[in-house]
Amino acid sequence: MRKRLFLALLGCLAFCVTHSVAIPYALAAEESKGKKNEKKEDEEVSGGRFEGDPIYVHIKPLILPVINDDGVEQIVSLVLDVHVKDTETADLLRKDMPRVVDALLRHLYGSLDTGALSKGKLVNIGKLKKNAILAISEIVPRHQIVDVLVQGVSQRML
Repeated sequence: MRKRLFLALLGCLAFCVTHSVAIPYALAAEESKGKKNEKKEDEEVSGGRFEGDPIYVHIKPLILPVINDDGVEQIVSLVLDVHVKDTETADLLRKDMPRVVDALLRHLYGSLDTGALSKGKLVNIGKLKKNAILAISEIVPRHQIVDVLVQGVSQRML
């Protein structure tokens, strides 16, 4: 009788210990998944926490080949941020990011190939910014875009 009572208590104890460890672990894992998704969205837009703070939409790096008659001449990598007037515009750009990237690639790719955005072999940053603003204004009204900020340019001659 005592042996059965001891085994029953041992079973209950094992059950309680297992669930007291497993359930919080499972809940923590679910919570971290949610935080990862929130963090990804937060990484696409920054600023705007306080009144008057600038709001930036970060665009993933763009890689553009520059092609001439002989083939690919160079590879240009760009990292751009878009400074917008309000959080509504930032949310619209974030939600329409595939269209934003499409517009940027269409405007910049052809201009790099024709030399319209170049100073010799170097990219003309001023012209690149103007073309990027034109491209993004296809998605949101131009008056909502404060500026396009070039965070990085890399050119690799082939």
